This record gives sequence, C-alpha cells and structure tokens, in this order.
Amino acid sequence: MHKLRRFLFFVREGKIQRKHLETQTDQALCLNVLTNAVIVWNTVYMQAAIEALRSEGLEVRDEDLVHISPARFEHINRYGKYRFDIEAGQRRKGLRPLRG
Repeated sequence: MHKLRRFLFFVREGKIQRKHLETQTDQALCLNVLTNAVIVWNTVYMQAAIEALRSEGLEVRDEDLVHISPARFEHINRYGKYRFDIEAGQRRKGLRPLRG
C-alpha cells in the first residue's frame, strides 16, 4: 500500500508542503480517493480475471490468492491524461474486455 501511495504522490517528492491545515487535509484526502480508486479498479478486474481463468477450466487455488494484492500500479501511467466520460460509463454494460 505504501508503494502505491508513494507512486501516486510523486510531486514534490511526496511531501505535503502547504502552509494551511485545510489545504494539507485536501491534499491528503485527494491521495486517499485516488488510492481507493486504484484498489477498487484492481480488485474488480482481478476478480474478473480469476473468474475467467476458472471458467476456462484452469485451477486457481484460494490459498494462492492470498499472495496477490490489489495495490499494484505497474499498469498506471501517472503522467498520462485521463478523460472520464460519465455518460459513456453509464451506458456501458459490464467490464472492459480482459487482455488475453
């Protein structure tokens, strides 16, 4: 979790440098929201991948799943531009396709 948060909070070497408590709090809360968004996204898609593997007849043991973490971030481009089309998201049925 700490590595994910350091990865996401890279500006000014991850230091909160605001003078006022309110802006410091805003910065910390934004990091919490972003961290939670990554973890939820990863959890949903990891579950979909596990279900897909199992539906193909591959063995995925529950005891092996304790070794994976939804705090992965290698797939995130932190320098990218992101566009969130709320209306398109509401029209979408199900998840995006998994890579094969």
